[in-house]
Amino acid sequence: MSVSPQAQPSVLTFDDSTVEESATRVLGRGQCLVIPTDTVYGIAARGDDFRGIARLQQLKGRSDGFPPPILVAHPQDVWGLVAPVSDAVHRIAQAYWPGPLTLILPTHRHDLSLSSHLGTLGLRVPDHPQLQKLLSVTGPLAVSSANRHQLPPSTTVQEAMEQFGTDVELYVDGGPTQGLTPSTVVDCTGEITVLRVGLISREDILAQGGNTDA
Repeated sequence: MSVSPQAQPSVLTFDDSTVEESATRVLGRGQCLVIPTDTVYGIAARGDDFRGIARLQQLKGRSDGFPPPILVAHPQDVWGLVAPVSDAVHRIAQAYWPGPLTLILPTHRHDLSLSSHLGTLGLRVPDHPQLQKLLSVTGPLAVSSANRHQLPPSTTVQEAMEQFGTDVELYVDGGPTQGLTPSTVVDCTGEITVLRVGLISREDILAQGGNTDA
């Protein structure tokens, strides 16, 4: 018995009139798509779809100890997803969102990413107007860098396709991204702690938060 070849993935651009419909359809089936961000390309699933997030983790080769952050369209979309935070956290967010900043925040939600395991969410607002427009249609997306575990992040859609091939149904081609430097990750669940330095320095984060002992 012959085996049917796996369907080839779709490659669209943000200018394509069907990109939002196609993304919504793929995400609604619990599948993943690849999108450009303001840092590197990301692999995305619906933020409230545990099946899709499990698929994302499987494709990445990551354990649930490394939950994908949630991307939202606008800074105001963040605060309804998390518990109340300090003025210092709001100052940091106001200074660097939209931008390459991921804040780990406490949450009472149990339906986004892996918050039910950890009680926290990593949240980011990308500085990418076309992606923000897509996020306003899809809602929050769980997004991790578009690479298999221990392989380099993708800065072009071609690089992402070389890594994921037909395991991803839809690729959105936004041209080359800015480079390999990731977002800065800041834990805001207690004392403000910079976990990973990316495009924003530790000194700048702590200064915005009111801690000058950088």
